[in-house]
Amino acid sequence: MTNNIELDSFSGSLNEHSASNEHADQASPAEIRVAQANSTQQPAPAASEPVPVDVGGGAPVKPEAPAEAKAPPAAAPHEYVADASHVVRLPANASIDNIKVDGQNLLLEQADGSVIVVKDGALNVPTFIIGDVEVPRVALLAALESSHVDVAFGADGSMSAGSGGSNSSAGGDFSVPPGGIGDGFDLSALLPPTALQFGLLDRRELFPSIVDRQVSVTATSLLAPTEAASETGLDGGAGQSPGSEAPTDKETSNTGTISIDAPDGIGSIVINGVTVTGVDQHIPGQYGYLTIVSYNPSTGAIEYNYTVTESVSHTDQTPGYDPSTDTVPENFTITVTDVDGDTASTTFAVAIVDDVPTAVADTDSVTEDGPTVADGNVITTSGGADANVTDGVADVKGADGATVTGVEAGTVASASGHVGSVVAGSYGSITIDADGHYSYTLNNGAAAVQALTTGQHLTDTFTYTLTDGDGDISTTTVEITINGTNDVPTVTVPQAGAPGTSVDEAGLPAGSASLTNSETTAGTFSYTNGDGASTVTINGTAVAVGATVAGDYGTLTITAINGTTVSYSYTLATNVNHATDATPFETFTVHVADSDGNVADDPSASFQIAIVDDVPTAVADTDSVTEDGPTVADGNVITASGGTDANVTDGVADVKGADGATVTGVEAGTVASASGHVGSVVAGSYGSITIDADGHYSYTLNNGAAAVQALSSGQHLTDTFTYTLTDGDGDISTTTVEITINGTNDVPTVTVPQAGAPGTSVDEAGLPAGSASLTNSETTAGTFSYTNGDGASTVTINGTAVAVGATVAGDYGTLTITAINGTTVSYSYTLATNVNHATDATPFETFTVHVADSDGNVADDPSASFQIAIVDDVPTAVADTDSVTE
Repeated sequence: MTNNIELDSFSGSLNEHSASNEHADQASPAEIRVAQANSTQQPAPAASEPVPVDVGGGAPVKPEAPAEAKAPPAAAPHEYVADASHVVRLPANASIDNIKVDGQNLLLEQADGSVIVVKDGALNVPTFIIGDVEVPRVALLAALESSHVDVAFGADGSMSAGSGGSNSSAGGDFSVPPGGIGDGFDLSALLPPTALQFGLLDRRELFPSIVDRQVSVTATSLLAPTEAASETGLDGGAGQSPGSEAPTDKETSNTGTISIDAPDGIGSIVINGVTVTGVDQHIPGQYGYLTIVSYNPSTGAIEYNYTVTESVSHTDQTPGYDPSTDTVPENFTITVTDVDGDTASTTFAVAIVDDVPTAVADTDSVTEDGPTVADGNVITTSGGADANVTDGVADVKGADGATVTGVEAGTVASASGHVGSVVAGSYGSITIDADGHYSYTLNNGAAAVQALTTGQHLTDTFTYTLTDGDGDISTTTVEITINGTNDVPTVTVPQAGAPGTSVDEAGLPAGSASLTNSETTAGTFSYTNGDGASTVTINGTAVAVGATVAGDYGTLTITAINGTTVSYSYTLATNVNHATDATPFETFTVHVADSDGNVADDPSASFQIAIVDDVPTAVADTDSVTEDGPTVADGNVITASGGTDANVTDGVADVKGADGATVTGVEAGTVASASGHVGSVVAGSYGSITIDADGHYSYTLNNGAAAVQALSSGQHLTDTFTYTLTDGDGDISTTTVEITINGTNDVPTVTVPQAGAPGTSVDEAGLPAGSASLTNSETTAGTFSYTNGDGASTVTINGTAVAVGATVAGDYGTLTITAINGTTVSYSYTLATNVNHATDATPFETFTVHVADSDGNVADDPSASFQIAIVDDVPTAVADTDSVTE
């Protein structure tokens, strides 16, 4: 069976608005009657009771069967305790029409006089389910109200009950947020259909005689600048500028009012989508937030104010912008819903007053002849690096921020452009950046400035304009005061390194660069007159065009005078011994005196002309020889002439300089500086050199050196020597002479023993059957030698590789290699048999030596063979004697 309650009109209200007066003659809405749908066993209701009516058709609901036909209801238990879900389940015939508070418990007095005790129910009012029907929160609140029970709400939406001394409202205290009674105000959903608990809805109107009354709401807007919120009170935040009146509370408006008329009771109040829950609640807007200041449940009146939290663009493009008041509205919509679902809405707005910048006039100062620069910041007055403290007065940027957007010379109504650029004034120029930083530079040379004396002043005025984030402007001036001083003549002379401050000995006739005219220089110096005309002298000589001033080493000549600028030239006449004076100078002192006796002749009024030493310059030289000849190279390292060798690489000429230079040192290899060995033989890596003081040299190659002989055509070696030049005053210059050794293609050679030399003959007589078998003359020993050519060589004799112990068979005996010493080979030969000299008058053993180098060159011509002669053994007849006897 489906149970449903629908209250189309409900007079119980959280704020008691019109509850006690307008419904005094009506039954308490807390007296809930549950219509049991589709039952035919209930008796018709008494005439004094409301008759339930079918919502859809308007016909009375059929009563249930007579009570006597039903079993008597079970007696209610005496005490109930809320379950884990904070729910108390009561019997279907239980009533909550008469509720009392007993300490921490709730007492439900029943019509038969019995009492149901809900333990700890006053501490935290539970949810009641009577039979199968859950009592809506709004109905429970109404029952508590009609029983004169005070209700207080916790921050989590819970309710607690206390004994009430009057017909007070359960929701009259907005100091504690009422929590989330929320959807309970939607009276059409007091018992929402739930598939898990209820069947299909059978909608009924229980109290058709109660009249539904509408809700209304009105709200006052705060649009006048005097009552609105103002940007001027903003404190500023990350990336924002504070307001012009910060810290104040100007960012918060005056108090506005909202009036609500809800005869059936207020269900909910929603502003900009946020449900109003209590006093001090903040409701966000587009630019700030609205605060609930107070709530009067008796009158339905709400007081609010509005606080802007960020700067707002006050331009024609901003919706709602009012140029007449320079305000932008923050709009709010309020919707009030009463307990039976009627709603009323209205809108209201709070104006936000624009904040504007205020530019305040600034002053600063400079002084004739210095300090001539003044800087600071026209907006902040900080950051100045100049000596004075007159860095202006701080401007007010306002909440929208402000930057400098225009700078003009003089005083004008408004300035535009030239931000960050130089703006010329009457006596100087200024640059003002967007952030307010400025720098003024005095035109100190202006006649009006220089005409000032102590106690006199000039002013240079500039106009600048501030513009804030939404286009508001403010214009003022920055005024620079120029303070005069007592002028003293000054002299500005060229500093070291400037034009006209050095000459070079190299330009002298005997110098290393005699054609350059570097012995002459030209420059200028200038002066100021001080008070009146001045007289000027140099080293005591009056300055005039054509005047000359003799120095220690040359002459200074005045070539021109242009106002207070004097042009001069200086010519060096002779070289200077830099050995005794490391930095020789010509010094000239300028003396200026004005008409009232002020003088400028301090040390800073002198200038010097440096005399640059002419030094020798040794330039690297090269020459060459060739493996196997020509092996000698000569020339001159200073003059590059005088060589007698076949090649033309006789070096490069050195520069001796004006003081003359000779060779003072020679060393093998590359060193920082050479000393000694001049005119002596200096051994290098592959040969030796001799260099004389006048630069003449001669190099001789060590042609037999292995590294030299190992060269082939196209290969090279270098032999480097260092020499040092020294001039007349001790200046030195060091460089090298490098000899290139060009390789040639070497061919191996063989030197064999000639006929008659040791190792070239044996004698048959030494053979065992020979006539001198004990003499070993059948054996001989000798040597042959060879050169390698390019790289290592391979050597054979009659095709057999030469190695110690190797044997070569001949026609009559055997040759054995007995030793190898470098490229000298020792051998022995032993005759093995006799030779028929009748057929060969001069028999020989012939051995051919073959030598091949690494690149294929060979030595195997006929001269590379040697022979061993075999001497014939001959018989010797010896006269014999014998005797017989007659």
